[in-house]
Amino acid sequence: LSSAPISSRFAMPPTFATIAIESHPKARHGSSKTPAPLTAEKRKENKEKREEKKDGIDQALAAWWESSVALANDLSNRYKQKPKYFLEMMFQGGARMVNSQTKINPYNTFRAEKAAECRDNGESKDAPTLHHDYFEEYKTLTDAEKDAYVERFRDTKKREVKLRRDTPRGKIQDVANIVRNIKLLMVGLGTRVRVEGFFCIVRNSTDFHIQPQWFFTSRELEQYMPIATRRKWSTVEVGTKVEAFCVAGCDVVST
Repeated sequence: LSSAPISSRFAMPPTFATIAIESHPKARHGSSKTPAPLTAEKRKENKEKREEKKDGIDQALAAWWESSVALANDLSNRYKQKPKYFLEMMFQGGARMVNSQTKINPYNTFRAEKAAECRDNGESKDAPTLHHDYFEEYKTLTDAEKDAYVERFRDTKKREVKLRRDTPRGKIQDVANIVRNIKLLMVGLGTRVRVEGFFCIVRNSTDFHIQPQWFFTSRELEQYMPIATRRKWSTVEVGTKVEAFCVAGCDVVST
């Protein structure tokens, strides 16, 4: 496989779409009067500020891209893989979160059990040491024994998930993790293919309490909502009403 440096074959796009994140918008209070139109001088000043900000972001992203390419080339030389292989590993994280591995590797489950046994005995072994000490033992296992390791691993994971979700704190942490992953996916998608969007997540149970989780890919999109709905819009108020509707079992009469 060719492992030639890729700086000449892969170039960073000239610009990236900058996505502003607003995860917990605040309610807006005060006068609803239409602001006075900007003067030509003020518009020019605002334009210069936007261009200056954009140039700063472009420079920062260019430096980040160059360092990423340099790292990919370095890893290519060290591990004899194409630089593109490492770039794909860097930038396909969002896809891996969605398309997670469904088939469980029996050797990984075997090694995980051995690592747990070592910890119980007060030992700490890294992956290479575990492989050196136990790989020959793994090769003697029958298919049925390997399947048993996989099943025990699945049972352990199921118990961990159940334990996390059975407590209010566990549910809150679960929601927070999912919200964070959705944000990362949306930001990554917006950067790659230029899309905008928003979401709102609310609880439908009284077993735990969280604030409605709002996310807009840009502040301008949220500011457009009063125009889209043709009425006064308060993100906090809408989230509270949606939550009440869901907690009531999505029953309009109850709310």
